[in-house]
Amino acid sequence: MRNIYKVIIIALVFIISVFLLLLVVRPALIRSGSHLSSITDEEERNTSLNEELDRYLEDRDRYYLLNAEYQRLAMELPDNDDTLILTNELYEIARHTEATISSLTLTEVKLDEEEIDKSKTKEIMVDIILVGSYYQTLNFINTIEIMPRIMRVEDIIIQAPATDFDSLLTYISAKTYFINEYYRD
Repeated sequence: MRNIYKVIIIALVFIISVFLLLLVVRPALIRSGSHLSSITDEEERNTSLNEELDRYLEDRDRYYLLNAEYQRLAMELPDNDDTLILTNELYEIARHTEATISSLTLTEVKLDEEEIDKSKTKEIMVDIILVGSYYQTLNFINTIEIMPRIMRVEDIIIQAPATDFDSLLTYISAKTYFINEYYRD
């Protein structure tokens, strides 16, 4: 009989162990499965959010490139008649080339009433009287030609005073352009 009691006790201990395991481990397994499911959902959400972020970053980069191109084009052909900026640029170029602007005149080329809304651009005539050496004058003209704003040098007249050949008097006529705000398609 002793063996039967031992077997019954072992069976009871085994059944109680299995019951306790099912009671304790089963909820943990169920929670683990739900956590695994939520982790999978979060991974999918994270992947989709990263893809969306990548699209936004590409759009931002494309915006920056387009904005830089617009700024470059706006420098070439400004959309408003801001002659103060043009004047400051020319005086800054003169300062950089160590030449002196003794006179600077900006004159808008007038259009007829019928042509105002048909022309995409307005022309501004720029007349400059520059005092400086040959190389200073040459550097000034070269810098005007490579500046970002569209500027076309029309005419150059160089005079040398009879007494001083180191200082030349240069008359420069140029044209620059602005977008015509009255233009209509």
